[in-house]
Amino acid sequence: RARTDLKPHIGDVDAAAVPCGFGRAIGNKGGVGLKMRVYDRRICFVNNHFAAHLENVTRRNADFDHIYRTMNFNKSHGSAASDTSVQLHKAVNANGNQPDEDRPELAEADMVVFLGDFNYRLYGITYDEARDMVSQRSFDWLRERDQLRAEMKAGNVFQGMREGFIRFPPTYKFQRHQPGLAGYDSGEKKRIPAWCDRIVYRDSRSETIRECSLVCPVVAAITSYEACMDVTDSDHKPVNCTFSVDLARVNELIRRQEYGKIIESNEKLHCLLQESHHVPDTIISTNNIILENEETVVLRITNNCGSKKSAFEILCEGQSTSKQDGTKTDFIARASFGLPHWLEVQPSIGLIEPGETMEVNVHHENYYTQEEFVDGVVQGGWCELTRDKEAVLLVNVTGSTSTETVTHRINVRHCCAASSPPPPVSLLAIAAPPGDAPSSEGLTERSSRKSQSNHLQRSDAHFGASEVHDLHRLRNM
Repeated sequence: RARTDLKPHIGDVDAAAVPCGFGRAIGNKGGVGLKMRVYDRRICFVNNHFAAHLENVTRRNADFDHIYRTMNFNKSHGSAASDTSVQLHKAVNANGNQPDEDRPELAEADMVVFLGDFNYRLYGITYDEARDMVSQRSFDWLRERDQLRAEMKAGNVFQGMREGFIRFPPTYKFQRHQPGLAGYDSGEKKRIPAWCDRIVYRDSRSETIRECSLVCPVVAAITSYEACMDVTDSDHKPVNCTFSVDLARVNELIRRQEYGKIIESNEKLHCLLQESHHVPDTIISTNNIILENEETVVLRITNNCGSKKSAFEILCEGQSTSKQDGTKTDFIARASFGLPHWLEVQPSIGLIEPGETMEVNVHHENYYTQEEFVDGVVQGGWCELTRDKEAVLLVNVTGSTSTETVTHRINVRHCCAASSPPPPVSLLAIAAPPGDAPSSEGLTERSSRKSQSNHLQRSDAHFGASEVHDLHRLRNM
């Protein structure tokens, strides 16, 4: 549980487990780890249960070594952001150097705390001698016979780690529900009391650097280390340890202020920063384009800068439809920023040399749907679906070395000509004299150029003169 003021600075919480039981596969022995980031410093806690019995010192050392070397928090079982952060943290160690690929992940942490039932016993002492020393509170004499202390001193286990000074009685083994030091095992086995339950740790300190700084970012000190002797629900007495931890972190406000001073004092950096914000002066020939039927209008983009290239990209912000009463339908934004079917822009992206002008063709293109065909014959030479459509184009201009963008908006409207539309191509072909009638292949070729999909043309359609006249009259209504 974290303090309220500390919670916003804690993240990337992850867990891992390493079994150390039979065949390194059974979980009755092993370690469970918890990793977290506090102010961008990695702190790990590992709860352990090592091999039991007095004679298994070497096996206990091996259990620690196996957990330390193989525990890996970088697993895809939670947040993708957590995995990414682990990778970023692993990329550089505390000194800013690239770490060894084979280096354990726990070695990359700024602080590691190992706790739990380590099962190290007292050696070279009898049960009665241990009980007498405990009753006399002669803990100094007992500590000299502590297996864990001897193995750490020899460098066989918990290398580079520390433990608080022990001032509490051995925490193993007790008879359940029996209070006081009289509760030590008095059964047939009479297990020798021992400090099985321990807490050891490592922070960022080294032999040469002991003060908290960005080079030594985490410095911890133990303020209390004691056993809970009143607990009687287990044959062990739980142990607790309180740490006071100093963490070095970068003050972002000061860092930004210092960065600004560097930029201001360095003329080269200052020029590069100004250049990254510079967008060449660019002129757009018009911001309002009206297209009639399949007309093409040339849009000119001029780079007025005499030394820098300018890059442009033309996107569609959205489109609307003008109503007969002069109002417009709601503006429909195009999520993909793609152009509508009836509008072509070529080129839509390009690079303009200094002082040069790029000509962009803005073209209205009819397109047909299945409903505009009756028995395979095109029913109109122009498309009702695109009349009075209006699109908003965005011309985004940036420099070849700039990170900034200047946007120009252009309104493009399709407006049908005031005169009535010409008779349908297919009807003109039927009403013309036989000698002047275009071939069915010509009609098919012309229709296919207008259509975005392939449609079959029928050449066996027959109409009388009155039917042609009626159809022509309906088209002009």
